[in-house]
Amino acid sequence: MHRACFVAGKFKQQGSTLVISMMVLILIMMMGITALVTSDTQFKLAGNLQFEDTATNNAEAAIAAAEFFLSDKSKCPFTGFDSYAPATAEQYPIGTAVSPLDMTWTDGSNSKMVNDSSQMYYIQKISKNVVLDSSGLGVGGRRSAPPNVADTYLITARGTSARGSVKFIQSYFRVPLPC
Repeated sequence: MHRACFVAGKFKQQGSTLVISMMVLILIMMMGITALVTSDTQFKLAGNLQFEDTATNNAEAAIAAAEFFLSDKSKCPFTGFDSYAPATAEQYPIGTAVSPLDMTWTDGSNSKMVNDSSQMYYIQKISKNVVLDSSGLGVGGRRSAPPNVADTYLITARGTSARGSVKFIQSYFRVPLPC
């Protein structure tokens, strides 16, 4: 049986059904808005991670370029590490205090640009003519064998991405002597 009141030609609801259904509709709408905001935030965070990954890849490419430079036998001995000179702005001698966070990376005045300004590096000489433990002198090797001597370099690379993410990577690299 249908229960409704007829008042002046219109049907009128009885009870709390309309109020409860409106409250349920409002709650569902609020949950939908919350899900939309959460989804938008996750989308932005995923984009930030992609840009940070791009910056890290650019820094790793700059490290690879610096290691290739140090492993190139045609450029050895490296005279640019004897004293600092603007011609070899990316090469710093032993004892130079260089801070990657305080320097200007954009103009190439103190670093080397690889492909563009998103991949830059500088190299600092850390040690010179260091006899390595594996040379055989201290572990019973032949005395006539020449010692395993090397120079050590600290490579600092900076990578950036299109949205301004910046990543620094440092790597130690050993160049055996004579090179």
